[in-house]
Amino acid sequence: MKKSLVAVGVIIAVGAAWTGASWYTGSKVEKELNKVISNTNAFFSANAPEAGLTFKVENFKRGVFSSQANIVISAAESAGPDETIVFNTDIDHGPFPLSQVAKFNLMPKLGAAHIELANNASTKELFEITKGKPFISGDAVIGYSKSIDSDLELLPIEYSKEDASVSFSGSKMVFNTTSDLEKVDASLITDNLVIQKADKSEGMTLKGLKLISNVTKTQYGFYTGKQEFVIADTDFNIPEVKFSFKNLAINSDTVLEKETVKGNLAYSIDGLTALGQNLGSGKAVLSIDKLDAKALGQFVEQYNKALAEGLASGNPSAAGEQIAMDIVTKTLPQLLQSKPTFSISPAYWKNDAGQSSIDLSMTFNKWNQDELTSLALSNKVDEAVKSLLTSFDFNFTLNKPMAIELLAQAAILDQGKAVDAEIKKQYVEQATAEFEQAQMMLTSDMFSSPFEEMFMTDEERAEKAKQKKSPWMVEKGNDLTMTIKFAGNDITFNADKYTLADFLTKMKIMSSPESTLDYEEEEIIVPEVEEAPAEGAEIAQPAN
Repeated sequence: MKKSLVAVGVIIAVGAAWTGASWYTGSKVEKELNKVISNTNAFFSANAPEAGLTFKVENFKRGVFSSQANIVISAAESAGPDETIVFNTDIDHGPFPLSQVAKFNLMPKLGAAHIELANNASTKELFEITKGKPFISGDAVIGYSKSIDSDLELLPIEYSKEDASVSFSGSKMVFNTTSDLEKVDASLITDNLVIQKADKSEGMTLKGLKLISNVTKTQYGFYTGKQEFVIADTDFNIPEVKFSFKNLAINSDTVLEKETVKGNLAYSIDGLTALGQNLGSGKAVLSIDKLDAKALGQFVEQYNKALAEGLASGNPSAAGEQIAMDIVTKTLPQLLQSKPTFSISPAYWKNDAGQSSIDLSMTFNKWNQDELTSLALSNKVDEAVKSLLTSFDFNFTLNKPMAIELLAQAAILDQGKAVDAEIKKQYVEQATAEFEQAQMMLTSDMFSSPFEEMFMTDEERAEKAKQKKSPWMVEKGNDLTMTIKFAGNDITFNADKYTLADFLTKMKIMSSPESTLDYEEEEIIVPEVEEAPAEGAEIAQPAN
């Protein structure tokens, strides 16, 4: 009997403790939820003001072991409650949320929430498609460390209406973060989305969509980390625009190294086809190193603020113009304080006929705009360039068969219909003739001007013809190449070396330092003007 009483006492004590702890954590959950929503609004305002989204918590009802609330999402153009998206949220209080205990997850948590899209005026048609089931639902667990681990599911859809149909395989979304959104790990994966007309004459098919983001907020207000966006296979069956591509990928990787930012952004596509033509594949990687982190943070903040103000005033174009002006006058000089390096490498496009490529690398000096302007206006453009750049390397290879094939394909696309091999041959012949004309210009002397030669005498033209040619591009087999290297005071252009001042003078970008313009002063003769007679004086009359 005594043992039974002890056991009952222990159960009552544990139950009372659990009840008290649940009531206490319930109050913490409400505060933490409001904090998360506030931080979410700040995140969108600072990083995506153009979205115009606002989040808020409504109808919070707190109980002892659980609470309910609505999370309401509205857009800037929303006219009222009928144009909002609402998520119903049921929250089990910690330290041992019942929904987690049922899954044998016995680690203490602040709370666990089940989230479902609500059926309202905005989502009524979507609920009809899903036959009354919420299209988006999932769970989120809030830890005592303020971490939030959420797992959402988007339902599969098979829907037909009138002359159109939609087929969606569903999607999984994982979103793990902290309540202050300092660290965000998110992923969205879906297998298949098909939208098309009933007769299949037009449609879009998207397969293998993957979006992954692992970023951390820096002390300067922007995020660094890795992000990946991939579409494995896409087909657009639209009259006059039919095209498809495989493995479209965008990847970014940025890191903060002390006071500077280092990162790269890569674009790639494995295959692009349009109107039955294989247009090719390509890749471009843009890299930056030693970019001033403080200046970048200020720019991101100013950019988003100006954009938000422009959207709020209904005049985003004016905001864009102001941003562009600020970039030139304020942002660039600040970003270049740490002498960053910018590069594009590799960058190429290839098709069945060949491959063309570009490689670029440039290292900047600190930029003083007043100094640059003063040097340029004083006919010291070479000194302005040296003040701006430490080095500049550029390599361009244009493959002639590849370029001709691309020109022919562009002409076919412009016609908006596929062609057979015989017609394609005619387009290639036309493109070949066009490229030959372009090649004459690309391999012409870069220091000569056709307009200048129009005013030369026959002797001057003959003398000019004897001089060594300096072509824009050099022909090497099936390629046209251009190579530019600049460092210090010298520039090498296609293996020919010049001082920077000499090169810019030959290019007519600056005048020769020795040349002067003399203006002869002409004597200006001012006619004499007779003085007016004094008041009251007699005016002599002319004799008859």
